Amino acid sequence: MENLGHSADGKPDWISFKGTFTFLKKEKEGGPWYTACANAEEPCKNRFKVTQTNDGSWICDRCSQQRPNCVRRYIFSACVTDDTSTTWVSLFNEQAENLLTSANGSSENLTADYMYDRCFENSDFEFFENAFHKANYTDWVMKCRVKSEPLGEEMRVKTTLYGLYPMDYVEESRELLKAIKAM
Repeated sequence: MENLGHSADGKPDWISFKGTFTFLKKEKEGGPWYTACANAEEPCKNRFKVTQTNDGSWICDRCSQQRPNCVRRYIFSACVTDDTSTTWVSLFNEQAENLLTSANGSSENLTADYMYDRCFENSDFEFFENAFHKANYTDWVMKCRVKSEPLGEEMRVKTTLYGLYPMDYVEESRELLKAIKAM
């Protein structure tokens, strides 16, 4: 993995591996999410950041519209380990929802809006802490993009999680047995 993200043509490297989350960095001001435009259509698609105005409404820089509400989308870092190394990955909304919902065995999708409401509107900080705690030390098949990006005057390698699939231990065992028999 040492040379991943350093391709001469500047294109990202893509890798898939079996890994375990060992730490979820959720302690940032305002929570592990950002406020996004409530416009689900083009050009925003609930992805672009909004700013709260003095009257409590939200204004989007992308579509220049002011709305009475916003949506929250996850964005946080996590430490992932496998048999060979440990690295930091960036998680965005879809993968974070998948991780938190699956790890907690929840029938309800643990969206950033839901977590915000439980934590800040209902003061249920224990639920918030437990949801992230249960996601630690869970095994997944991960698909990541690794790319060298500028950070100030330096180049750094950034790993972003694009696919997150629960480990299927039965299928994994079958594959290992098949590989052993083929030897």
